[in-house]
Amino acid sequence: MRLKYPIKTLCTLLKCSRSGYYDWIRLGRPAYKAHNEGLSDLILNQYLSDTRQGIVQLRMNIKAVNGLSLTNKTVYRYMRLLEIRSITGRKPKKYNKIPHHEIPNLLKRNFTTTGPNQKWSIDITYIHTSEGVEYLCAIKDIYDKSIIAYRQSRFNDNPLVIETVKEALTKVPRSSQIGLILHSDQGSQFTSIAYRKLLKRRKVKHSVSYKGSCADNMPIESWFSLLKCESLKLHRLTTRNLAKQLVSDYVIFYNQHRLQEQLKELTPIQYRQSALT
Repeated sequence: MRLKYPIKTLCTLLKCSRSGYYDWIRLGRPAYKAHNEGLSDLILNQYLSDTRQGIVQLRMNIKAVNGLSLTNKTVYRYMRLLEIRSITGRKPKKYNKIPHHEIPNLLKRNFTTTGPNQKWSIDITYIHTSEGVEYLCAIKDIYDKSIIAYRQSRFNDNPLVIETVKEALTKVPRSSQIGLILHSDQGSQFTSIAYRKLLKRRKVKHSVSYKGSCADNMPIESWFSLLKCESLKLHRLTTRNLAKQLVSDYVIFYNQHRLQEQLKELTPIQYRQSALT
């Protein structure tokens, strides 16, 4: 009706501000970008069920729960209209190439695989609590992005890494361990004699990143980032036990419930099972 009446008069009658009306235009509510209240409510309810969800996660979960296929662009438009966004954020990192280490870099940032248990990524991260620092060691299968094993400790030492590797290998048949690449950075725990002997005994190929290059070990680094953004940073870590419980809960959520676009919109466990059947 803006062609027949002044905008100011219409806004007064509808009890809205002129700035609000123009924001409405700018955000895509006019007829040429039709607004569907039902779809808006669906997206909002799905977002409120887990406010960590971004555009892609919302789209995949709506498809999985409601059978409705949307585009990322549509979800993004409604998120802007609803003024919602993922409560998590990530800080971009810059990486530089550096010289090679005496242990070979077998991965060389080639993260392609044809099946489970071909390439694993391992690392340690710090978790700060009110009672002190916890150290988390985890192993990720690059094929299906699943977390194979993880251990937490008050000490950043060799036993933490050794026990994590041993736990992971118990979940894999001996025949599948032969030729498996286990990639890490050049931390002392991953170049220790005990660690190297364990891998050699199990016939697992030892691979390390170029010195100081986090990008070489990006698979597990990216998971640590998700863990902190989608779980740990959302809580006040008052105790070590709370940190352990949050990690345990997130591993279950990530492996069994968190859909991933690169895995054909399946969870890591669903994708892994489909490969093994």
